[in-house]
Amino acid sequence: MSAPPLPSGSPGGPQQQSTFFLDPRGRLRPGLRALFFLLPGFVIFVLLHALIYGVLIHRTSFLTALTISRSLITLVLLLLSWAYLRGMDGRSFRALGLWFYRGWGRELFRGCALGFAMMALTVAALVAGRGVHYLGFNHGAAQLSLILLRTLALFLVGAAAEEVLFRGYGFQRLVDSIGAIGAVTVMSTFFGAVHIGNGSATALSTANTVLAGVILSLAYLRTRALWLPIGLHWAWNFFQGEIFSLPVSGIPFAKPLLRAVAVGPAWFTGGDYGPEGGLAVTVVALAGILWLARTRRLAPSPAMQEVLE
Repeated sequence: MSAPPLPSGSPGGPQQQSTFFLDPRGRLRPGLRALFFLLPGFVIFVLLHALIYGVLIHRTSFLTALTISRSLITLVLLLLSWAYLRGMDGRSFRALGLWFYRGWGRELFRGCALGFAMMALTVAALVAGRGVHYLGFNHGAAQLSLILLRTLALFLVGAAAEEVLFRGYGFQRLVDSIGAIGAVTVMSTFFGAVHIGNGSATALSTANTVLAGVILSLAYLRTRALWLPIGLHWAWNFFQGEIFSLPVSGIPFAKPLLRAVAVGPAWFTGGDYGPEGGLAVTVVALAGILWLARTRRLAPSPAMQEVLE
C-alpha cells in the first residue's frame, strides 16, 4: 500500500511557497496587513472628521459635533477591523481585544485610575512648582453638570477612536511583524506626529505625545486588550480638561470645573498647549513607562489568552 500524503506544511510535504508579500501559509505578511489597514484607517480618521465635523459645526455646538464625529469614526474603524480580522487573518473580532469578557470592567477601571493618577501627579507638580494657580470653582452648577456629561462622552469616544486606530489591528500586526519594541516605536512616533498640527504645539509637546503613545502601547501589550489603554486615555484627557481645567493638547474647554491660571514658564507648564507641552508631563510619563514596563500587576485575562492562542 502507498503511504498517505503528508499534510501541507509538514516536513517533506507540499508547502505554499513564501514570497515578499506572502507568508508560508499563503497569507499576506503581517507587516503588509498592518500597512493596508493603517493607510485607509488614517484616511478615514481625517476625511470623516473633516466631513462630519464640517457639516455639523454650523448646526450644533463644538462639543456635539466633535462627539458625533468621533463616534462615527470609531464605528467605521471597528467595522474595518472586523473585516481585516475575518478576511485576512481568519480570526474572530474578539482578537482585537474589545469585547465584554470576564474582567474587561476591571481593566477599564484600572486604566481610568492610572490615567487619573498620572494627571493628578502632573497637576500636583505644577501647583507645587507655582506653575498653576487655582482660583476656585466656576459658577452655574446646572450648566456645568451638563457640560461635564457631554465632555465625558466626547473624551470617551475620542479615546476609543484613537486607540482602535493606534493600538488596534494595525499595531497588533506590526507586533507580529517587527516585534513589540519596533511596533511601539513606529506607532508612538506616528501618534506624536498627528498632534503636530494642534494649536500651540512645540517640539516638547510632540516628544511628550510620543511618550504618551509608548504608555498606551504598553497598556495594550500588558493585557493584549484595548480596555486598559482606552480607560487610561479617557481619564488622562477628561481630568486634565474638565476637572483640572487645563488645555488638552492645545484645545481649551469652556467653563470646566475649576478656574485655573498658568503663571509659570511654558517649558514647565506647557503654556497654551497644556501640561503635555511641559517638562512636568515628561517626568510623569517616564515614570509611567517605567512602571508599566516592570509591573506584574497587569496580565492578559484568561479569556483573551484563549482567544489569542
